[in-house]
Amino acid sequence: MKTTLTAVLFLLFATGASAQQEVQLSRQERKAIRQEQKKQEEAMLAHNTSAALQAGQFVLKADQLRNRTGLTVNVNPTINFIAVEGKDAYVQVASSSGVGLNGLGGVTLKGKITSMDISKSDKNGFYSISMNTMGNAGHLTIAMNVNRTGEIASATVMTNYGGRIEMNGELVPWTGTGKTIYKGQERY
Repeated sequence: MKTTLTAVLFLLFATGASAQQEVQLSRQERKAIRQEQKKQEEAMLAHNTSAALQAGQFVLKADQLRNRTGLTVNVNPTINFIAVEGKDAYVQVASSSGVGLNGLGGVTLKGKITSMDISKSDKNGFYSISMNTMGNAGHLTIAMNVNRTGEIASATVMTNYGGRIEMNGELVPWTGTGKTIYKGQERY
């Protein structure tokens, strides 16, 4: 028993001494490491955003909605989104405080994409996406602007009846979002 206790104490002192001998990085070195990690993360996000747009598999998760009069409301991004899955597009606006047509307190529209144009600015890397959809609720025109990493995205959804709503949030690839967005029932 005494030898085990001595061995454990010896190991504790040895690990403590080796921990003190670790090299401390200077402030500039730590800053350089953080900047390099940030560049790598931005490069990964830029690649994921580009791949998602080219594949036609992405979701704009909106955390802010604005109507045509300028009224702005902060919303839940898991139930307010614009999703593109191949040739299908979904626009959902919902409230977590009530029950609506889609079962989530709002409206879910599904339509077939009739045209989609994606262009990238050479100057700052922003994407401009313009698409038209046709569904049971009518024709929707969706114009989106997304930065190269997808962290800043805005969209304007216009109906052929004169309705208009703006959504601000982030654009993420469709894969992996199945558990983080909740699609309501399409009534239209």
